[in-house]
Amino acid sequence: MIKKIDSDLCCVNNSCKKIGLRLESFLDVKDECIEGFLSCKVCNSKYPIIQGVPILLENFHEYARQRIMTYGKWIKNSKSSKLKSFLRSEGAKIHSPTYNDRYEENSIWYKSYLNTHHGYPSDDRLLSLLKKQIKPDHIYKMLSNKNLNLNGVGLDIGCSFGSSTFELSKKLTYVFGVDLSFSFILEARKIMHDKKSRNVEFIVADAINLPFKSEFFHSIAALNVIDRLDFNKLIFSINCSIKKNGKLILIDPYHFVDDKGKGKFDSIQIRKILEKFGYKINNQESYIPWIMKINERSYLFYFVDFIEAKKND
Repeated sequence: MIKKIDSDLCCVNNSCKKIGLRLESFLDVKDECIEGFLSCKVCNSKYPIIQGVPILLENFHEYARQRIMTYGKWIKNSKSSKLKSFLRSEGAKIHSPTYNDRYEENSIWYKSYLNTHHGYPSDDRLLSLLKKQIKPDHIYKMLSNKNLNLNGVGLDIGCSFGSSTFELSKKLTYVFGVDLSFSFILEARKIMHDKKSRNVEFIVADAINLPFKSEFFHSIAALNVIDRLDFNKLIFSINCSIKKNGKLILIDPYHFVDDKGKGKFDSIQIRKILEKFGYKINNQESYIPWIMKINERSYLFYFVDFIEAKKND
C-alpha cells in the first residue's frame, strides 16, 4: 500500500465511519507498506495490510472464513510477528470454514479474468472463427476514449486485475481500484509495479461499504458487478461517494434476477433507478460485444450496455 493514501481512507465500522486512519508499518519497501495495520483513531478497529494489500472490511474473520485456503497462505507467508499473531487470533473466531475461493488464485474465474486482461492469441479457436474480430479488452479501452469526459479522482468498483483501472488512470489524476478478491488485488498491484503506474492504488473493499469519505470521487466506474450485489445498495453507496456533477459509468450485461425473484433487471429498469437516485443518463442503450474465455472449450459471450450518467446538482 502506498503510504500517502492513509489520509484518504476512513473506518468501515458502520457505527464509526470516521475519516483518517493511522498507519502502523512493520515491513516497508520505499514509499510502500508491505505488512502492517490501518487503525481507526476513534473506535480502534484494525485493518491488516498483507503483501502490500490493505483489507478494509468490517468483518475480517468472516472474509477469511470464506477463503480459508488463502487465509492459510497469509499466515504462512507473513514476515512480521504482529501480523502473524493478528491472523491467528482472527482465525480462532472462524467456524465452519468454506473453500469457495472462486475468485482467488488458480480458480476458474481468476484464470478467466487473467486471460481477459492479457488478451487472447490471434489463433484463439473461437475468435479466429468470427467474421469480425472482437478484442476482449475493448470494453476496458472504452474508458480511456477521448470522447468520454472524465476528470479528477476516480474509483473503479469490481476492478479485477485492474484493466479498467489502468485505462481510467490515463484520464484521471488518481484512481482507486476496489475488489473483494485478494488475489485480484494482489495481481493488480504487481501489474501496477510492472507498468510503473504512480497514480493508482488497489484495495480489498466492499462496494456497499466503501472506505472513503463522502463525495470524494469525481468519476466512478463499475464493470460487470450489478449481478453480484443489491443494486439499490450499490447505487446508494456510490451516491454517498460521488461529487455533485460527478460521472458514473456502468457497464453490464444484466444477466441476473433480483433478490426478490420478481424479474430480470434490464436497461430500462436500471436507468429508472439511476434517475431516481439523481442521475441524468447521457446515452441510449447499447449492445457492445464482450467475450470471456473460461477454458479451451468454453467461452462467455455478452452484449454489454455502456451507461454514462451524470450526478445532478
